[in-house]
Amino acid sequence: MKKICTIVIMSFPVIAFSQVGINTTNPLGIFHIDGGKDNPATGTPSASQQANDIVATADGSLGIGTTAPASRLEVDGAATNKSAYNAGASATIDFSKSNLAYTTASATAFTLNNIKDGGTYTLSVRGTVSGTSTFTASGFTFRYVNNNASVANTHTLYTFVVIGTVAYVYCLRGL
Repeated sequence: MKKICTIVIMSFPVIAFSQVGINTTNPLGIFHIDGGKDNPATGTPSASQQANDIVATADGSLGIGTTAPASRLEVDGAATNKSAYNAGASATIDFSKSNLAYTTASATAFTLNNIKDGGTYTLSVRGTVSGTSTFTASGFTFRYVNNNASVANTHTLYTFVVIGTVAYVYCLRGL
């Protein structure tokens, strides 16, 4: 009995702090699946090796096609949103909730959070007052393809395409 207790107690730290790897001997998160069985035994896999990986990190983030997700869910490839983020009447839009968002705020200076290089985002603004919106996000410069004044009580759609540290804005109003 004493030997069994000793073995169980000595094994506890290994169990409590272990990482699980499927098809890999080098898990890079608390749970790591290497779909292609092509990752190296040590170090970080190349981008092409990560393309078939899924990694869950200790902070609860999930990476698909990446072993180091920078947001709650990071997909290196195409993805589909299940629903749009309702920002209420806020002028602060959190794109970590969805790449599609909407607000009842009138045209104003909007702050966009959690945009990243390579991302495409859409914001629908339906306010009661017409005006021209502007946008800011930490670390990004905004360039406007067109930025027409919104029409009160109609949808104005803004599409943001982020390339590097530049976010290009396209506006479609009066819908």
